[in-house]
Amino acid sequence: MTRDEYAELLVKIGGDPIGLTSRNERSDAEQAVLFRHTQEFWILVSLGDALHQFYRDSLDTIARSLVPGITDLQIAMANWHVVSFNRFAAGYHLAVHGYYFDAIALGRDLWEVSLSLAGLKKGIVTLQELIAANATNASEMESMSRKADRTIRDKLLKANTALSGAAKEAIDAFIYITNAAVHKSKLHTSLNLRNWASGNPIPIFPHFDLEQASAAYNVFFQASWGLFSTLPYLDFALPGSNRTWQERYERVQLAFVEGLGRGPKPYHQAWPTVIRAVF
Repeated sequence: MTRDEYAELLVKIGGDPIGLTSRNERSDAEQAVLFRHTQEFWILVSLGDALHQFYRDSLDTIARSLVPGITDLQIAMANWHVVSFNRFAAGYHLAVHGYYFDAIALGRDLWEVSLSLAGLKKGIVTLQELIAANATNASEMESMSRKADRTIRDKLLKANTALSGAAKEAIDAFIYITNAAVHKSKLHTSLNLRNWASGNPIPIFPHFDLEQASAAYNVFFQASWGLFSTLPYLDFALPGSNRTWQERYERVQLAFVEGLGRGPKPYHQAWPTVIRAVF
């Protein structure tokens, strides 16, 4: 098939110009949601922008501070944050543009990374165990990785005596929501089925929904709080003598407490305890 023939095939699939109608429709829907979010969730939208800038500046500071001879564990921790920055940026972009459940799914990944970093920092698992360095095939790698993750969760969450009953309930609520959003999109699918059963239209493109937005922001920023709480683990590249960074970091923690730790629901109020006990 020639280039022109393939182009003709795509026109038959997506119209001429190719896909422009759906692209414009999606863009308009995203901008409409973003406008509503800046009105209804100004504080959380601004918090996301501030965190994005702080995270980017932190990685720049880390990159300039790294020196030859750092350990494999330190290299891995630094690079996990580089990857997480991309996912934080993507998840936040999805949230503010109305992709609520997709933002929750990425939030779940940020939470898992933060737990892994805490597990490494506290010596619960080794780097080799976490990345399944001794695995000989894909199946063994998956099994070893799951075992390491389970060990981390058991020590940091299940057997952590510093977690109060309210804090454990907060974690359970967080995990329930993220699991429902991730596994076969159960959360999103159930809401669509509810709309269908009640005779309401099922939205295809992003749309503003106050309840869904509240859930997405809470879950995403709770996960982000855990991730940002692991940044001091990079003290080999963020020395305590860097007072400018340390002061900004302290303000980040305050912003999380004021923005999320004073929420109307008990599990919001318990989240500062979760952060202190786990990370």
